[in-house]
Amino acid sequence: MAEITGAAQRRTEAFEKMLSQFKPLFWDTDIGALDMTANRQYIISRLLSMGGMPGYLWVTRHYSEEAIVEAIIQRRDMHPIMRNFMAERYHIPKDQLVKAGTWR
Repeated sequence: MAEITGAAQRRTEAFEKMLSQFKPLFWDTDIGALDMTANRQYIISRLLSMGGMPGYLWVTRHYSEEAIVEAIIQRRDMHPIMRNFMAERYHIPKDQLVKAGTWR
C-alpha cells in the first residue's frame, strides 16, 4: 500500500515540476486547476506543440501510448508539424485525425 502512495507522490511531484518548468506554455490556463489525468489531452497537445524536445520527452515518459494517440487523434489545436510527426510515429492513418483548426 505504501508503494502505491509512493508512486502517486512521485507522479504528483513530476507533474508539479513540469508545471513550473513549462508554466509559460500555459499562459491562458489556471495552473492550479490543471489535473494530470482530467486535462491530459490538453496537456499533451500543449507540450508537444510548444514544449520542444523537453516537452516531448516529458509527455512520452509520463503518459501512456494510448493517451498520446488519443490526444493526437482528437485535439484540433496541435501544431500541424508535430501532429503529422506524431501520426507517423504512432502509425495513425491521416483519415483518423479530426480536422485541425487554423494554426496561428
